[in-house]
Amino acid sequence: MILYLASQQHINLLDFLTEEEALPVKKMIGNFRLKQFVVYDMRNFSHCTELVLDRIAFGDEDQEFVQALGEFQTMYNARITVIYEGLKEDEPLARALLAAKVTNLVTSTEIEKLQEEIRESLSQQGMSRYAPTDQEVTKGKHEEYTFKDEGVRIAFLGSRSRMGTTTAALGFVAWLGSIGARAAYVEKNESYLIPYLAKAYEMQAESGGYFLEKMWYGRDMPEKRFHFLIEDYGVERPKEKPDTLVLVCGTKPYEIESTMKLLAQYETIPAFLLCPFVEKALQHTYQEVFQSEYHKVFFMDYQPDCMNGQPNEKIYKNIIKKYLAGE
Repeated sequence: MILYLASQQHINLLDFLTEEEALPVKKMIGNFRLKQFVVYDMRNFSHCTELVLDRIAFGDEDQEFVQALGEFQTMYNARITVIYEGLKEDEPLARALLAAKVTNLVTSTEIEKLQEEIRESLSQQGMSRYAPTDQEVTKGKHEEYTFKDEGVRIAFLGSRSRMGTTTAALGFVAWLGSIGARAAYVEKNESYLIPYLAKAYEMQAESGGYFLEKMWYGRDMPEKRFHFLIEDYGVERPKEKPDTLVLVCGTKPYEIESTMKLLAQYETIPAFLLCPFVEKALQHTYQEVFQSEYHKVFFMDYQPDCMNGQPNEKIYKNIIKKYLAGE
């Protein structure tokens, strides 16, 4: 069965499936919050094999929308199709959906083409244009490096809460482990997420924290030596100057003020500035505004798994480049 969550604007968009192909469609119309639907309502439709989402029916911001899809994928097996007229492949939402392995994207603006894309998405093979190719890098295959130093402190600071600072820091730690580094994640904020991570990833308790392969996670500085200590301050600020500073900042209208305050606070301190979820067409504009003699700007791709930094490995390599032997 197909479960269709629709806006009033697209209420009849899937009717042709029942009229022409006799496919069963359960239609729900209204304004939704995807995360709430996944947590509280989807259990009533767990028998559905296809989930079709009309993007404009959801009040979630793009990042929240994609995160909720990730939670859905861990709980249910239904295939996902997202309808968003006019969405272009190079826009942040499209890239985030594809990174989250949502490859059925219906984006045409003409009704006949919309129906063709819907048919293709709901076919046995699904939409083929966004399917991964053989040339794409297989997850887990990374070049390994050697490192000049030990105990390098890299601090991650967010301009405000819910900016993705922890996701960026955890992805960085995981990527460091994948290239042969010994890395530690030190939680310097008040989120207290480590016990949840330890349980979810079956980490081994040791030395006042937890180990996952070569990576250590804890709230205090570890006793053992590591190449890199990744300190996640969230919206807190370090009392001592780290070896490398990473600022995670937003570009939405209600985020700009806190971003500019953070940049002013560290105006003459070298830092890498990471901006998540920025439309490609606007990146040059924000780069001109934010970049300075001291601040180098990068635009992050969405990391559907916070413990997999591969989507942003090029950015992460730039951050540690000066600590790599032979670079």
